[in-house]
Amino acid sequence: MAQMSKIEKSISESFAEKEHSISLVNRSKMSLSGVNDVSEFSDSQVMLKTSMGGLCIKGKNLSINQLNTDTGMLDVKGEIHSIQYVNKGKDGFFAGLFK
Repeated sequence: MAQMSKIEKSISESFAEKEHSISLVNRSKMSLSGVNDVSEFSDSQVMLKTSMGGLCIKGKNLSINQLNTDTGMLDVKGEIHSIQYVNKGKDGFFAGLFK
């Protein structure tokens, strides 16, 4: 197995150590830190990967105003109805749907 270079190790450690926070103002402006990737986006749902796992934001007229995966910052605007962490595995979000 190839050994990781110092740069690769530093990059992977920085992604693992990003702090994750959510700020919500009047249920219409949300700022997040610790975002690694946005996997799905529509005007009613945003699915993203954070340093603390998957996150699903549901609402109406949602828009992404800023996304910077280098810093892990994301700004979402719209009518926010729910925020739910999505865990992988048998006790995750989808397990409850199919019982």
